[in-house]
Amino acid sequence: LAELFRTEGAVAVLSHAEAMTEGELGAAIRATRAEHIVVLPNDSTLTETAERAARETRDGRRDVVVVPTASPVQGLAALAVHDATRTRSEDTVAMAEAAAATRRGELVVAEHEALTWAGRCQAGDVLGLVDGDVVLIDTDVTQAATTLADRMLVAGGELVTALASVDRQVILDALSAHLRRTHPEVEVTQL
Repeated sequence: LAELFRTEGAVAVLSHAEAMTEGELGAAIRATRAEHIVVLPNDSTLTETAERAARETRDGRRDVVVVPTASPVQGLAALAVHDATRTRSEDTVAMAEAAAATRRGELVVAEHEALTWAGRCQAGDVLGLVDGDVVLIDTDVTQAATTLADRMLVAGGELVTALASVDRQVILDALSAHLRRTHPEVEVTQL
């Protein structure tokens, strides 16, 4: 992901969300030496830290704005519409709108039994989340991936960007094949 963001012209700051400090982010902002900086946290838990770092690093020559991206795909959507020929405020608004219009889904494995919006899950179940809310419970990660994509596309969509870390190629290939069959109008990007 960091390399992908770099190829889009961003400076990638690598850290686990819970470990990122305001000082580390502030140092990264200062190191860019840019006059206008847009910070994309790419994790909802980092937005407050990013806001504090932005306030700390603003000065007479440096303008720092945070676009509250809650996931890497929202960050990529924001970067995709970045246009340096627009005014700073117009560009920031366009980036924020693109990020906000990007729905995000996620699969996680339940660590323990719990009651969710989708029902009771057991440890080891695969939970499908849309914008942070549990919407499905399954026992198979590949099946959960295709079901989650179908649910997200019910409201429409033209692009699915899929990121995977566990069983990466198996899941991405199954998801791509499923979407070609069921939603041929949707472009699929695998990362």
